[in-house]
Amino acid sequence: MDAARYFEEMHLAMSSQKPAYRLVLSVKVQDLGGADAYLELRQEPVSGKARVFYSTMGRQKLNFQLVRKGWQSCHNASGELTGRFPATADGLLAQTDFSAFVRDDALDSGRMARILDVLAHTAGGCGTVSPSAAREGALITVERFVGRPAHWSYWSTRAAEQLNFAAILCWLGDYLAGAERRTLQSCPEAMQLAAAWQAALFAPLPQTAQRPQPVQSRPVRRAPAVENKRWQSILAVLATV
Repeated sequence: MDAARYFEEMHLAMSSQKPAYRLVLSVKVQDLGGADAYLELRQEPVSGKARVFYSTMGRQKLNFQLVRKGWQSCHNASGELTGRFPATADGLLAQTDFSAFVRDDALDSGRMARILDVLAHTAGGCGTVSPSAAREGALITVERFVGRPAHWSYWSTRAAEQLNFAAILCWLGDYLAGAERRTLQSCPEAMQLAAAWQAALFAPLPQTAQRPQPVQSRPVRRAPAVENKRWQSILAVLATV
């Protein structure tokens, strides 16, 4: 199974999970060794809730599934050969096989707002890098579907040249595991920028200076005047002692 089919099948499987969520961003990680991964960032138009859809099994591991299914198709339960191994992978994996390796998790509103802001202020896109070029890590392709559609392709070893996108992928890489996750989080500069964005989301809001309130003096309480005549006479006697 080539990378093109892997990405297309994963896209179809993710689109069928929650159709109400519109596609905002897609990420293709194409490793020349076959450790590919695919992610999609989607948002519900009414509520604004965002979810990250991602593949839990890369193309390399899915190819092992193909070999296993191909072997089962030409062997019986006892392991005896009963037919010929399929010449092509067509028909060995159904859409349900791809859907079984798709997960989705919520993305908090703070990070989603930052991602949308970066997408809105990043114009155009860069040319497509050919996978047949000199190997420089994994080929990463980012496609934007909000506003004016655009795409960016770059090698993972040169992620610092696309620093904003690389920082976004450091966030999205948390949903992956293994080599695929390490590929998206391999750029130190991008990791630092993502950490700075994260810290800004949880920074306390500046408190406005409050005017000092005037201290109100408490009124002096005077002793009540003695109105009883008996007590007045006693006080008069004490005053002469």
